[in-house]
Amino acid sequence: MILHSRIFGKGIPILVFHGLFGSGENWISFAEKFSKTYQVHLLDIRNHGKSFFSEKMDYDLISEDLLEYINYYNLIHPILIGHSMGGRAVMKFSINYPSIPKKIIIVDIGPRSYSSTFHKKIIQVLKNVDFDIIKTRKDLDFFLKPFISSTEIRSFFSKCTYRKKDGKLAFRFFLLGIENNYSYLIQEEIQGGIFDNPALFLRGEYSDYLIHQDFFRIQKLFPKAKIVLIKKANHWIHVDNPIDFYREVSNFLSGT
Repeated sequence: MILHSRIFGKGIPILVFHGLFGSGENWISFAEKFSKTYQVHLLDIRNHGKSFFSEKMDYDLISEDLLEYINYYNLIHPILIGHSMGGRAVMKFSINYPSIPKKIIIVDIGPRSYSSTFHKKIIQVLKNVDFDIIKTRKDLDFFLKPFISSTEIRSFFSKCTYRKKDGKLAFRFFLLGIENNYSYLIQEEIQGGIFDNPALFLRGEYSDYLIHQDFFRIQKLFPKAKIVLIKKANHWIHVDNPIDFYREVSNFLSGT
């Protein structure tokens, strides 16, 4: 099955991969800006958005999904951008198929193993969401507030909902498929190859997802990697500081 996507503009293809629980819809502002000179594909990774749901989900399978998508649309040497889990997917794909991507951009994530405690707690909370009782996004925010203090994170999950044909709210992700594979997606170290084309790693000033201790692993896997700090940004760099984010991406894409 081919991953769902929204395609903007014409030109050199840029494929964008969202983070855990998200979808391509999270990157519409990016697509609108860069589609003036590129063809931007906003993909939904399996078990997310409008793509197919599956009980199996690992980075090798996601890599196969991406390869099938690239072949289906006959894309030649696309540029790949991935945030968080999407960044790990891009890293794994570029190592598995190093001759395909022209360049890659990784947003606030590294190849190391991460702790799974935080999101495991969130998954347990999400499993208790009852959309027979929770009828609006405001209701959902009220339910999540005792468990998730961050307004930004609660707002993110509210935006991850849609209305089904029967009028009830539902999440746009397959929670069971994510839960069953979550530990692997977070804890597995990305390794086993080299991508020798240009790579840009962007890290948020206030984020701890990408730290100095990660730089050696990055350089080992991506010898031409450039690591840039985006000031006044947390994990969602493209949201927290879009001006600096867009500038660094534009400079990297143009080779300056």
